[in-house]
Amino acid sequence: MNVLTKGISAVFFLSICGIALFAIEPSKHLTVKEVVITGNNKVSSSEIIKRSGIRAGSTSMLFTASKAKQEILENPWVNEVLVKKFLHGKIKIEIHENEPFCIVAQEGAEPYYIDVKARKLGAAEPSQGLDFPVISSKQEVSPGLMLQAIEILNLSKSSSTLGWSEVSEIVVEESFGIKLLTLDRRFVTFGKNNMKNKWRKVERIIVHSRKNNLVEKDIDISSGDVGVIGYDS
Repeated sequence: MNVLTKGISAVFFLSICGIALFAIEPSKHLTVKEVVITGNNKVSSSEIIKRSGIRAGSTSMLFTASKAKQEILENPWVNEVLVKKFLHGKIKIEIHENEPFCIVAQEGAEPYYIDVKARKLGAAEPSQGLDFPVISSKQEVSPGLMLQAIEILNLSKSSSTLGWSEVSEIVVEESFGIKLLTLDRRFVTFGKNNMKNKWRKVERIIVHSRKNNLVEKDIDISSGDVGVIGYDS
C-alpha cells in the first residue's frame, strides 16, 4: 500500500469514526440549550413550549419549525408565529397574539372574548380586561348574525354621532336580529342585514333630533326604509 493509499484510508477511517461519534453523542451545536419566547401576554410560555414539542437537552435535528408553528397556532389567542433556529442550541419563538374585540355573554354560559372575525378566544377575565362592549344572547347565535353585530360595533368606532364609547350592549337573537343599547339607556333596533345603510340612517335621525333639541328614547330601523322614533316626554 503506497503513501497516497494509506492517506486516503486514514481520512476515510476518521470520517467513519466521526459519524459514529455523532450518532452516539449529537453535536453540542445541535442540542437545545435555550428557548427564547417573545410577544406572548395571554398565552403562557409553558403552553407554547408544550405545543412546540421542544425539549431542553434534545437535538434540534428532531425539531421541525413548521410543525411547531402549526401546533402553537392551535391556541386561539395566537395569530402568527415565527420560529427560528440558531447555532449553539438557541431557538427563538416570536408570538403575535389576537386582540379581543368584544365580550360575548350567552345565557347559561361563561362570558368569553371574540376577535374582530368572531373567533372565540378565551374566557373573559378581569386580568385580561373587561372594558369591552358586550354582545348578549339567550342562545347560540349563527355566525352570520354575529358578524353583523360586529359590523355595528365597527361602524361605531368611526362614528361621531353614536360612538364606540357610548355602546353598552348589543343584544342578538335569531328571531328579531340586532338591538343596540347605549350607556344612557337608549335603544336602536336594527333587525337583520344591510347594517351599513341602516347605520347611516340612524346617524341622520340622531343629528336631526339634536338640531331640534330632542333626545330619542328608541329608534327602530329594522324595516330598512323608515325609522320609527320614540322620544322622551
